[in-house]
Amino acid sequence: MKKLDKQVGYTSMPLSEIEKWYKQLNKEYSLNLSKYGVKFPERNSIKALWLIFLRKNKGTLVHKDTISSFVASIKPNAGKDQQVRHLASDGWYILNKGDKIPNKKSTVPSGYHVLITTESPKPTFLFNSLKRAGRIAAKNFNELKAVYGFRCASCGSKEGEPHFLEPDKKTQLQQGHMNPSKPITLDNLIPQCQICNQSYQDDFVFDMKGRVVAVASVKPVLKAEKEIQDEILNKLQELRERNLP
Repeated sequence: MKKLDKQVGYTSMPLSEIEKWYKQLNKEYSLNLSKYGVKFPERNSIKALWLIFLRKNKGTLVHKDTISSFVASIKPNAGKDQQVRHLASDGWYILNKGDKIPNKKSTVPSGYHVLITTESPKPTFLFNSLKRAGRIAAKNFNELKAVYGFRCASCGSKEGEPHFLEPDKKTQLQQGHMNPSKPITLDNLIPQCQICNQSYQDDFVFDMKGRVVAVASVKPVLKAEKEIQDEILNKLQELRERNLP
């Protein structure tokens, strides 16, 4: 990832280009970000200028002084120390000092900002938004995982970290079928680690908190001790007699 330090020529931009980038950002916002509650800056605002400059240099580490110089070229009375980090608080996928750069081992150095993408909100903002809205807000399985804090709904192991029950294995979240008798749709899924998912298979029905609420096949009964099987049989006979006309 390259850096953009304060250099002559980088901080100038004609008003027509500023308007072009603002319209482009508005289009990308409406398509990808508005549904998550990301805040879009007002036209001609200082926040809009920050965002425009970062959008033009998307994927590039931009020094805060460079952004301040750009803002001053449009608004001469603007303060020299621009608080660009607030764009991330508004939901934009902008990394600031100390944030880990995706797919890199490095972090954002002091004094720099970078816009990663306008196709999705900043992950921490997305996570908080989905946590507030709950399952109904999830549009795909990855967002559903975010609702659950990227943890297995059944055992709580966190994706990418050592598994609670088998620490020598890293947790992988899979699509857990809540009710195997119904189609695999997003509203019939919970995130489950590879161990829980393989252990339970399609033998049980789960609630939204990953708890077993019913059996979905005869396999668990066939595996049970004879005393348990006899007890189940007696209960079923009682229910049948109770429901007879």
